[in-house]
Amino acid sequence: MAEKKTSKEKKIINLNKIRNVITFKKVFRWLKIPLVILVVAAALFLSARLMGNVAVSNITDSIRQVKTIFIKNNGYPYSLETLSFRNVVPVGGGPLVIYDNSSLVMNAAADEIFSMSLDYADSKAVTRNGRALIYSPSSNEVILQSKTEKLGSVTEQNPVTVAALAENGGFATSHAADENQSILSVYNNRFKKIFQWNCSQEFITDISLSSNGKKVAVAASGVKDAEIYTRILIFDVGSSEPVADVKYNGTMFLRVIYTASNRIIAVGDNKTVVHNKKGEVLDELVYSEDSLIAVCADDSGNTTVCYEEFGGSKTGIVRYSGGGKKTCSIVIDGLPDCVAAHAGRIAVASGNKITVYSSKGNEIKVVETKNSVAKVFICSGTVYTVEGGAIHKY
Repeated sequence: MAEKKTSKEKKIINLNKIRNVITFKKVFRWLKIPLVILVVAAALFLSARLMGNVAVSNITDSIRQVKTIFIKNNGYPYSLETLSFRNVVPVGGGPLVIYDNSSLVMNAAADEIFSMSLDYADSKAVTRNGRALIYSPSSNEVILQSKTEKLGSVTEQNPVTVAALAENGGFATSHAADENQSILSVYNNRFKKIFQWNCSQEFITDISLSSNGKKVAVAASGVKDAEIYTRILIFDVGSSEPVADVKYNGTMFLRVIYTASNRIIAVGDNKTVVHNKKGEVLDELVYSEDSLIAVCADDSGNTTVCYEEFGGSKTGIVRYSGGGKKTCSIVIDGLPDCVAAHAGRIAVASGNKITVYSSKGNEIKVVETKNSVAKVFICSGTVYTVEGGAIHKY
């Protein structure tokens, strides 16, 4: 007869099984993160093959920024290289710094995420949906970058004067040519040119793309009989004929914003006009000649216009939503040093004080800064400044 196992022997066997299970769970936990990363990487590789690197750049940016969680830094204020500093703009929740010879992306904790060399000291940047399009009036090259990498570039026939980004990574440029005053080119997010318009009589002052990059709004100014005029044109990239072509005599439009709600907001030196996608006028704001101070527009097309009133003794601030509706009108004393607006916030800086307003014009808070503010900008609802040779976060 087989010998019966004792309860002690049974207990030992059970403990061994428990140990095996615990060991397996530990190993699984250790392998879980690498396995997830491998799966995500494989998915990204497949997505990149199908859609192109630009289409998935926001996802890859998020993964690359995980490493910054484990890197300690001094945070803000962040000291700038003041001799070569040119500008700073918000991109994807953090600052993008433009120097004479490089661009630098940082996050909300002042981690340096990505740096890229630039060839020209007068480089400019337009940003949208976590990407930046960098160009220079001295260069034929236009560079598209994400927060963590250079995505690609195109080279035009002549130096680029203005540029625009679509939410999906498509972009547009304008440059002068011998046979035309300006040439407008639109590219998809695979860097393929999908549209071109030759403007023979006017000079293109600004361009803006719809979210999907399939429609483009253009402000083109000229002179006739000693009077300035501007045409506001709306194109579908599938057709060479404009959907709308509206002419304004006596106004030079300096900015045009194609909003996420298919409104076209044109901001000029003496008026701001809101159009629908057919070019029909929905609203008009008139102010004195050459009184425009600043224009701010975010990714959705929410637009804030600042202009002088009463000979400069006061400043008028009007905000339009992306839907083209006027949400507030504010009047402040004097002229501000700088203004910024993003989503539902408007920041007005004068001296060492910043007043933050809501989208309805209500005062939210007043920030006392350490120095006089040279520039103010807003990232993800947070106010940043350039002051005393550094970027500050409030």
